[in-house]
Amino acid sequence: MIERRFERKVSAAAVVVIAATYGYFLIFAEFSFLELLRMSVGGDGLRPAMGALCAGGIVGSVVAAWRFRLEMYARSLQLGAVACAVAAGLACVQASAWTAVAIGLSLGWLTVTLTSGLRAVLGVERLGLVVGLGTGLAYALCNLPVVFHATPRIQAGIAIALMVLAVVAAVALGKGTAECSEAPDFKARPATCWVVIFMALVWMDSAAFYIIQHTPALLAETWSETTSLWINATIHLAVAVVAGRLIDRGWLGRIAIGAWVGLAVACGLLTASMQAFAGAEILYTAGVSLYSVALVYYPARSGRPWLATAVFAVAGWIGSALGIGMAQDLNAVPVWFVVAAGVVVIGLLIVRQHGRHGLRQPLLVLALLGVLGSREVRADEEAQLIARGREVFIGEGCIHCHSQFVRPGTVDVTRWGPEKPLVEMITGAPPLPGNRRQGPDLAQVGNRRSPEWNRLHLMTPREVSPGSRMPSYAHLFREGDGRGDALVAYLASLGAETLERRSAQVQAWKPATDVVINEAKGAGLFARLCANCHGDEGRGDGVLTARLSMHPPDWSLGAWRRVDATDEAASVARIIKFGLPGSPMAGHEYLRDEEVVSLARHVRSLQRGAKAP
Repeated sequence: MIERRFERKVSAAAVVVIAATYGYFLIFAEFSFLELLRMSVGGDGLRPAMGALCAGGIVGSVVAAWRFRLEMYARSLQLGAVACAVAAGLACVQASAWTAVAIGLSLGWLTVTLTSGLRAVLGVERLGLVVGLGTGLAYALCNLPVVFHATPRIQAGIAIALMVLAVVAAVALGKGTAECSEAPDFKARPATCWVVIFMALVWMDSAAFYIIQHTPALLAETWSETTSLWINATIHLAVAVVAGRLIDRGWLGRIAIGAWVGLAVACGLLTASMQAFAGAEILYTAGVSLYSVALVYYPARSGRPWLATAVFAVAGWIGSALGIGMAQDLNAVPVWFVVAAGVVVIGLLIVRQHGRHGLRQPLLVLALLGVLGSREVRADEEAQLIARGREVFIGEGCIHCHSQFVRPGTVDVTRWGPEKPLVEMITGAPPLPGNRRQGPDLAQVGNRRSPEWNRLHLMTPREVSPGSRMPSYAHLFREGDGRGDALVAYLASLGAETLERRSAQVQAWKPATDVVINEAKGAGLFARLCANCHGDEGRGDGVLTARLSMHPPDWSLGAWRRVDATDEAASVARIIKFGLPGSPMAGHEYLRDEEVVSLARHVRSLQRGAKAP
């Protein structure tokens, strides 16, 4: 009886430490720290800091394996947890590349130390269940609406609290018997296969996650609604626990295949359309939970610190960096890559059992797929479509009404985006400064309008922009005529290189504080500019709603979708002024501050009215 109670105590402590460790990674290192970085160093400094985080994680993983001693297991866990907490505190004071290094070092140490000793203190009979429960709780916690919607600093505080829990729980993990598994799955060849399998899965997930996080419309559909977050939390926990139980029964390989299937379907639908992905959100969530449990279980089952280092340094840190980099460069998860990842996962699961000679075929297929679907091939196809769109832009006479030159030091910079060197414009073939500006400048329209909005506007300009003088170009979108798609692709390409600068510019904007609010004018502006999509009373039932991939919110339900509750007035005004890039919600950059504030007051009155009894 006493021994059984002790086992339960140790298992519970292990669940707490696992949940705290991965909760810290999910809500802080992968989420709120990036927001703190963005506020501190801006968009241009984000990539170097992310590189520093990755480098720190790799070094921390290596040092943890080198210094691992089972007799010091509890103290090593506590050291890592304290270091993580201190790093999170420093990030709240000043987020920088140096704090990124500190977070990476401490988290790398903690993850490798944790998994290296779990086998010794828990045994292997229920290891999968413990790992599944801890991992599932971490994901569930981070998807709780009160946690997910908290400010970055509050989320950092939650991460610090998790590390305090880990310090306390680690006391119960101080005793264990050193034992490394001699199972075939942990020898050199199978271990290499598993590391590559995990890297492929992490790569897919990181790319998809980055795209969702940086596409407002997708983010709103997946993680902004309270109901969606509760569903995600429930799925994460349930799937993780089931995965842990199945892994204890020898299903590790099938779990990896299941994870790839879920991620593959989700990534394929993510590339297809926002509406399609919304239906695959459950598969994405389940796939993430499946591979996450396997990722922790495999090195933990081995009891080998250096294998844990290989898994987390190569698959975790490097795989994540590669996925984010691919998403930043392509803004998509290419089909060829999803197929290649499937070849890796399924092929290497076969190879690990059939010898080194079987390794050649999957790797050869992977290499061929990489060559055939390389970035250069994809970029060439996109470049041809964009070049054709530029020709359509010129041929249809768009240059007579639209400029492509943001004049430095003028209101242009606020309205249309950061200025660019004049040489970039005059070296075009031909240059497209525009003849006479009748409509908005288009030098960076890809930052301000989604392809979906541009398509609708080109086809029915006065329905989308009441009062517009632009003629309809619906004839470009007739069946078999690719000119419309080419023109939309060209417009989407304009300003891609200044996206981060524009985002920082938008976040820094606030309306003047001395403007006079005219509620009647705000109501009139809403009726003229907003009602076609949002409806007369903000119920999301405007005449254009059925044609949008993402329907406007119904404010009668009383909940905002993308408004910062800590500064509601400024947040609503900012969305009205600049829109939500990547979504059908376009900005009204030409409105004066008093018009923006008056319109924002009317919008807030509609939403507040929904809350009234």
